[in-house]
Amino acid sequence: MDRKTKSVSVKGLRVSYGKVTALQGIDLELDPGQPTAILGPNGAGKTTLIHVLTTMLKRFEGQALVAGMDVKKEPIGVRALIGLMPQENNLYEPLSGMDNLLLQGALHNMNRKASKEAATDMLKKIGLLEVAGRPVSTYSGGMKRRLVYARAMLHYPQMVFLDEPTTGLDVQSRYTLWEDIESFSAQNRSIVLTTHYIEEAERFCKRIIVIDKGRVIADGSPASLKTGGEKTLEEVILNLTGKEFKRQ
Repeated sequence: MDRKTKSVSVKGLRVSYGKVTALQGIDLELDPGQPTAILGPNGAGKTTLIHVLTTMLKRFEGQALVAGMDVKKEPIGVRALIGLMPQENNLYEPLSGMDNLLLQGALHNMNRKASKEAATDMLKKIGLLEVAGRPVSTYSGGMKRRLVYARAMLHYPQMVFLDEPTTGLDVQSRYTLWEDIESFSAQNRSIVLTTHYIEEAERFCKRIIVIDKGRVIADGSPASLKTGGEKTLEEVILNLTGKEFKRQ
């Protein structure tokens, strides 16, 4: 990705589901190679924003560019460039873990040898190589989550979107994923993630964007957001969005 080209550029982005407005005119630019976390309460609009940027949601107002490509006009180009780890473990469960990854490789026009090598490498990294031949339907929830991550990273994307990547993982699995995410980021590749593990965002992301009710309400480094004497980013989020439980 060209360093002069923004990894993400969004202008006037609005998304509505019937009478419910999920995003209310968001303007946003992200620099390449800058690990960025999008935080906020449930229903704030985080996943909707990810769906727009990954071409999964096409009905919106405004403009959304990824690596300079319009997500509406050039969706194939965008998909070739990015990896996506959705919240859902949307795997082909009758297939083995290895076959799920080989299928992903084929969708990205990787030849079988390259796909097999990349799949073997990823399965080894996430601790699933020994069960790679088993149907995914026999995997635990945490194992499936790790496989979804491996699928997102398989084709060595320039940019990856991780939607709640470590939800449901044990401590060891979370550590393993973050090691790989850090390695990916160190290669000047772009990461955008949503997470409810605020300490992860504070530790690994250089930029924090807080969304509430479909609007960006804060944007900056973890340190720069602590303007009210807060000790943690969690305190910042609570002060910005309110401490009361919000029904969605």
